[in-house]
Amino acid sequence: MIVTEQNELNLTYKICIFGDSGVGKTTIVNRYLTNNFLTNIKSTLGAAIHIKYVDLDKGKATLQVWDFGGEEKFKFLISSYAQGASGGIFMFDLTNYDSLINVINWHPEFRKIARRVPLIMVGSKLDLEEKRICREEDAIDIMQLYKFHNYIECSSKTGENVELVFKDLLLRILSEQGYAQIKLI
Repeated sequence: MIVTEQNELNLTYKICIFGDSGVGKTTIVNRYLTNNFLTNIKSTLGAAIHIKYVDLDKGKATLQVWDFGGEEKFKFLISSYAQGASGGIFMFDLTNYDSLINVINWHPEFRKIARRVPLIMVGSKLDLEEKRICREEDAIDIMQLYKFHNYIECSSKTGENVELVFKDLLLRILSEQGYAQIKLI
């Protein structure tokens, strides 16, 4: 934390996004950063780091959003990328049940390093309701069993709840760090 001469906070937080390849991690980050939906995005290899500045009523927060490649062969890198994380997003595709079950596999690796940070679970591709396979009840059961702080469904294509995902996590991080009274602008 840095406090400027005007007593404004300048906070920096590292947010890690995990989930299987193709669940929409890069797409949700792009929608959050640019408010655009891009098609034909290539899979992330390793991790990509993006920056988002968020205005607070008492300063600003810099979010370092770490988009982690979802291929199995990169899973061994989780412990390196999780170092210093302030929060985590675990994504799955509402049209792919295996991706929901695999949240269970991603979670313990992250928790070994980042034990006490807020985590939320996100079901993506809400716009594909007619192809939906994952039931909300199943996702909530996993959320509760693995002690995620929240579960949100979103669509990067339409933008529905994308902002909410990051806002919810940031507010939880702020609260964990003793800044519960701070509001996002």
